[in-house]
Amino acid sequence: MKQVSQFSISWVAPIVPSVSLAGIPLGVGAEVLARVLLNYLIDETSQLYQFECSPKLRLRSCGVDEFGNGGYSFSLFDEFVVNDLLKGTPALSIVIRDGAVFALKAYSFSFPGERTQEFMYKGVLPIGIGLGSLVSDFLPFTTLEFDDAEEWFYSEREYAGLEITGWGVPLDDQPEQIITALCVILAATEENGAGIEGSPINGVRP
Repeated sequence: MKQVSQFSISWVAPIVPSVSLAGIPLGVGAEVLARVLLNYLIDETSQLYQFECSPKLRLRSCGVDEFGNGGYSFSLFDEFVVNDLLKGTPALSIVIRDGAVFALKAYSFSFPGERTQEFMYKGVLPIGIGLGSLVSDFLPFTTLEFDDAEEWFYSEREYAGLEITGWGVPLDDQPEQIITALCVILAATEENGAGIEGSPINGVRP
């Protein structure tokens, strides 16, 4: 577990594979995360949160069980502006495993050209890739393997702690597909014994 007591959550913070997304560090304890989230609670009755540079978000689900597993799922508060085909899509989800942040996911809840694009998570990788970028933009930097069961792409080397999805099909079938969700995952270490190495996160929720 990462020994962090305070951090800021930002809608423009960079994506760092195996490290962080939206400023949330992978490996930070669930209790620390819960305390930090309270800093961004703006309406307890409606469970509304607003992170740095983010739109208003509603906490749709949360909870950690007796084994330290669970998470949080946030959606756009003004959901009436979201296309009917994408309603219910989270904006951000946090996966807790063994009492610590194991994975962080950001999602697109907008089709290209729609006004809702301005509300999506804006963080990007050091190479400038983020939600809405072409999946193929990764190819000059790394290889991509497609998992047919989960419909996510994963990679290795410096991007082993990152997974992305586009339109749920291999890149050869739809070369122009864009990134509709991305996930950073806690890398395996001798200390934590968790994480992944060269394999997709599979069905981790939320």
